[in-house]
Amino acid sequence: MRNLKQEQLHLSASLREQGKTWVEVAETFRSEYGVSARAAFRLAHGWSQQEAANRWNKRWPADPKTFKNFSYWEIWPATTGHTPSLDVLAGLAELYECSVSDLVSDCPDYRNLDHAHRARQGLQFLAAIGSPLEPESRSREPLLGSSGLTTLVEQVRSVGAQDLARAASLCVQGIEPDLSRRSLLLKLSAGLSLAAATPATAWAANEMASEPPVTGSSRDLSGIWRSRYTYFNSGRDQQLEAEHYVVLRQEGNAAVAQSLPNSIDSELALDLSIEGSVATGRWREQTSPAGYYRGATYHGSLQLLIGPAGRNMTGKWVGFGKNLEMNTGDWDLTWVEGSMSPRITPIAGKPG
Repeated sequence: MRNLKQEQLHLSASLREQGKTWVEVAETFRSEYGVSARAAFRLAHGWSQQEAANRWNKRWPADPKTFKNFSYWEIWPATTGHTPSLDVLAGLAELYECSVSDLVSDCPDYRNLDHAHRARQGLQFLAAIGSPLEPESRSREPLLGSSGLTTLVEQVRSVGAQDLARAASLCVQGIEPDLSRRSLLLKLSAGLSLAAATPATAWAANEMASEPPVTGSSRDLSGIWRSRYTYFNSGRDQQLEAEHYVVLRQEGNAAVAQSLPNSIDSELALDLSIEGSVATGRWREQTSPAGYYRGATYHGSLQLLIGPAGRNMTGKWVGFGKNLEMNTGDWDLTWVEGSMSPRITPIAGKPG
């Protein structure tokens, strides 16, 4: 027993010489000796339960404690222990020079039952982008706090697009194995693009909107749409499907749609003219430099029939392939989320 106490005294002194806080020393004691958080802080200071009680009584003589009190508090939450009151925890925190929360860090944590907490945890990769090789230096501030958002903005600003895409990809991979990783990333890209184009005041004005807004007798189609088209790949001798999430902006009878350029997929742009329930226009796509078509650009025409509810558009596309053969296929767009802004400035760079 004496050797163990000497070992603990030496460990505590060594850690303190390294500039470790009492919280950090106690965390080491919890890991090394398998003790409770309350016991870890006492041992970190090198005190026996009686010595801790003596120090308590010297500081608060009107509220005396015995070594048995400390024993019961340290055994809790086991059934043989006693639950320390908030006043007791506050006194122990002052005695051990830590926070009350540090003393109950070994208690059950049920935050994983909160879907909002799980969602926030799923985005923690963003806060870690700036220092991926140094996990101990990562910020523990909540992402939704003002200082946390400031840190997040600075990290995203300093990191390269490739690293950001890699981090997002790794995060999405770990969410749900049955989710379409590619679809989720594409929707995220389109959502960020819409956020960048929409004034902050517009979101508050229509925060609860769940349907595409109606303008006069026709619907404003502005918002996020899921675009899918089919095409025949002669090299693979099979019919394939391409998917994008696009941000569509409508002004009167004219509409333009743009996918968010990124390193993991192609860039798609649409230029449409709307007459009643028919949308006619042009499409232009620059394929991914790392993909099968190695950054090739294709363009052509398309015509879509807009559904009565304004939630879908279906039709056909036509265009020339790399060998100047005429190709065609199905194209459909499905409405995902409506724009929060009644009017959005059309995007620059319409397909030519």
